[in-house]
Amino acid sequence: MNLDDLRYFLALTRYGRLTLAAERLGVEHTTIRRRVVALEKRLGARLFDKTAGGWTPTAAGQRLLPYAQRIEAESEAARTAVTGREHSPRGTVRIVATDGFGSKIIAPGLARLRAEHPSIEVELVTSSQLLSYAVGEFDIAVTINRPTRPGYQVTRLCDYDLRLYGSRSYLAGRPPLRTPADLARHDLVWFVESLLDLPELRSAEEIAAQANIVFRTTNLFAQLEGAAGGVGLGLVPCFLAHHDPRMLPVLHEEVRARRTFWMIVPSRLLTTERVSVVCEHLRETARRDRARLIPPAAADGP
Repeated sequence: MNLDDLRYFLALTRYGRLTLAAERLGVEHTTIRRRVVALEKRLGARLFDKTAGGWTPTAAGQRLLPYAQRIEAESEAARTAVTGREHSPRGTVRIVATDGFGSKIIAPGLARLRAEHPSIEVELVTSSQLLSYAVGEFDIAVTINRPTRPGYQVTRLCDYDLRLYGSRSYLAGRPPLRTPADLARHDLVWFVESLLDLPELRSAEEIAAQANIVFRTTNLFAQLEGAAGGVGLGLVPCFLAHHDPRMLPVLHEEVRARRTFWMIVPSRLLTTERVSVVCEHLRETARRDRARLIPPAAADGP
């Protein structure tokens, strides 16, 4: 057996697609297929089945997988022993996250990850759309939608609050806000109805029905900027608005919702060291930023 072929076998196992596995290894996709076929011929067994969702290990491939993983780990240990350099996981980790959390929580924390693990490269893909579960689309996903399908490890990453905020200019020229009933005399920046999924905040739907909704959007940053620009009040995540000098809190104790971010990892990647390292980094980032995600009670605006 050519042990170098195991590297290509592991890549196709982890990412499920020839093109994506090739991208991660920096080779042509034909190289991945050729090396896997060579390994299959040497072992006398088919290692993958081609399915609509990608390349899936056969029973023989699943039996080979733990041995290939141990060989990979021993190879890295041997390199470390010979070079004298401290072991550091290396490679690319692709994170898919919501626009707001990815931009405001994950991205700023990557400097700390870079300092601790300089050989790990992160690809951060942010989206306001529902997560795709196509094979190989992500190594780690952070989403508010908890999947129920098999093949993924799902853990609670952190909670966060949504509360009402308004710009100083808007609040200065409007009637005072002392109770939720006062919102009936105010304008709101709101969600497009088809995307409004806040079972934790049924009262918000009642408020929205009474208030004057002047702007709807599917984009969280557009909602934030609309509220900051004085279009109306916005119900937005605290980690976006609470420390924004343009915004003031409104009825924070009366109108609020708490949601959860879930961290999702494909089961086939659970033993991949660089993925495990980034998962722990995300957990630590969430712990460090708890005061931004769920801020303490704040004095309301004018």
